[in-house]
Amino acid sequence: MKATMTGNIKNICALLALLISSLIYSQELKYEEVVPVDSTVTKQELYNRARDWITKSLKDDGEVFTIEDSNEGEITGGGKLRYYTKKIYVGALCTIGYVNFKINIYLKNGRYKYIIHSLVHEGTNCRPKSAINYGLLTTNDKPDKTNDVFLRKGPWNDIKEKTDEKIKLLIYDLKDAMNKKHETNNNW
Repeated sequence: MKATMTGNIKNICALLALLISSLIYSQELKYEEVVPVDSTVTKQELYNRARDWITKSLKDDGEVFTIEDSNEGEITGGGKLRYYTKKIYVGALCTIGYVNFKINIYLKNGRYKYIIHSLVHEGTNCRPKSAINYGLLTTNDKPDKTNDVFLRKGPWNDIKEKTDEKIKLLIYDLKDAMNKKHETNNNW
């Protein structure tokens, strides 16, 4: 009886360790940074710059703003990136689609913080009910097969690579825009 109890405890501990490690290693993919700017730039000026940038950069993506609070210095919105691949793999046409994301920008005098998160892949319906959706992008090397056992590592990594390239371009563009005076503060 004692040997069986010890065996059960070992099995439970092993299962618990596996569960904890899977939770630790499959964290949501996100981009976050606090960016200092000229210390004389006010929170309101940064708010105007960020709002202008989001309006121009994410204008074709449907609903852009979900929170706009100049007093608190917060702008929250959403966008989508087109995913396309020239790689050949089973189901490639059904994975072509979009990666939707959320963006939060927090503003203070002389600095701002951006968080780009909730990156979710949605494939297109190349045939009725045949879209291949990889869902929430995580730091895990392999896709979560909870909803679809046919998801593969190759397309998963391709989606993450292409998304990473596009997000880094978006961040570069944000940083550039946040260092330019808003039109209302230019002398004209």
